[in-house]
Amino acid sequence: MIADIKLLPEAEKLLAKWSAFNDEKPTAYHQPTDVSDWGQLISLWKTSLEKLGRIDIVCNGAGIYEPPSSNFWNPPGISRLAEDKADASPGGYKTFDVNTTAPIRLAQIAMDYWMNEKVEGNLLWVASLGGYVHSFHTPLYFASKAAIVSFVKSLARLRTDFGIRNAAICPGTVDVSHSPPDFDTSRTYLCRTDILTLLHLTQTPIFDREDCRDRVQPGDLMLTPDECASVMQDILTDPRYGDGNIVEAMAINTEAGRGVGIREVIFNGLYPTSSGYGENNHIAEAEEKFVQRVLDKGMRE
Repeated sequence: MIADIKLLPEAEKLLAKWSAFNDEKPTAYHQPTDVSDWGQLISLWKTSLEKLGRIDIVCNGAGIYEPPSSNFWNPPGISRLAEDKADASPGGYKTFDVNTTAPIRLAQIAMDYWMNEKVEGNLLWVASLGGYVHSFHTPLYFASKAAIVSFVKSLARLRTDFGIRNAAICPGTVDVSHSPPDFDTSRTYLCRTDILTLLHLTQTPIFDREDCRDRVQPGDLMLTPDECASVMQDILTDPRYGDGNIVEAMAINTEAGRGVGIREVIFNGLYPTSSGYGENNHIAEAEEKFVQRVLDKGMRE
């Protein structure tokens, strides 16, 4: 199941190739979805269960690159470009609604289902290098991806305690040239393990927007969509991953020529080096009790 507001031509071709009308398996579906609308996320989940019968994998890939309509440098109520409402109640930035809140909400729906149905699910988040590097230009986008990285690390023990894999890919720039410039969102995938081979990334050209075109030029070093998809499939299946891993993937130059650099980003250097967290207090002890409660009762207390 591909969830997006609209599809790129490449995704439409994939859908046509694996449509339900050709009596072939696996089968691909598309559910038009604005992920910032929680009601549409519920509909997406229900429809996916109806079509697939079971959901094993969620690829949480929704994202927008801080467009002028939801941009820190275009204040709501002041900038003519801003579409976020200055007097909204509750207030919010669309960039955060799509990049952060929606993936977390879909993960919550998925984990409740997996725990209740005793399914060993597989949760893959599409974060970004922006989750741990920084940009004055687009601080909302980078902060929204940093929140996802922190969330994935917070759920690092899911596989150990619940049998649910959980990891994130942090891609560098992906070359999605020759695509319509009005596409600006990545997409979310829900599937069963027996149709995992359908994974073919059709990312969207965030740098094709007029306000972004000076940031990436022809000839710049970039991943191809298929290279990014290949790393994603490795993260979904390789036993090394699934424990809150943050996996960086970017195009690099080597002595042998162009290649793909893959590394796990380690955050231990950010942790306190002196006693404090979890040592001279009861934080760790309370967390163990909470994990046991979730093991006993799930998320439906």
